[in-house]
Amino acid sequence: MTRNAIVVGAAALALAVGGCASVRGEQDAPAASISSAAASLAGHWQGTLWETGAWLIQGATPLDLQISEDGTWRGKAGKADTSGTAWLDRHGWLVLSGSVGPSNGHQEAVYYELRGDSVRRWGEVAASFTGGRIDHASVSLRKVESTQRQEGP
Repeated sequence: MTRNAIVVGAAALALAVGGCASVRGEQDAPAASISSAAASLAGHWQGTLWETGAWLIQGATPLDLQISEDGTWRGKAGKADTSGTAWLDRHGWLVLSGSVGPSNGHQEAVYYELRGDSVRRWGEVAASFTGGRIDHASVSLRKVESTQRQEGP
């Protein structure tokens, strides 16, 4: 009898967790593309991804990204190519989802949720550092104004 109660309890817990997972997935769906929600976020962004874990040497990687009005982004994380899709969630956080790594080699997933405004974005993520270790990291991005070269007559 006790064994049956445990099996029924485990099944109920599995259904409850599964139900929560599907609801969570619906809430995380993109609320709108960059172009329809905040075209001001499209542009050139630069910043740093730095390790916040307790290591003797803190890892850091420069970020240089271009976000397009169609909701795609691409750029560099250190020397590695990175690209993906961007959207604003229902809380106004910029979500960058994609991959980093060489197109002909091992690529790692990127998923950044960054709060902020039209010129600054920041957040806490998990990232890969030297030696393949995954650790907590902070991301900070600032929108860079485009400089147009003007040529004389």
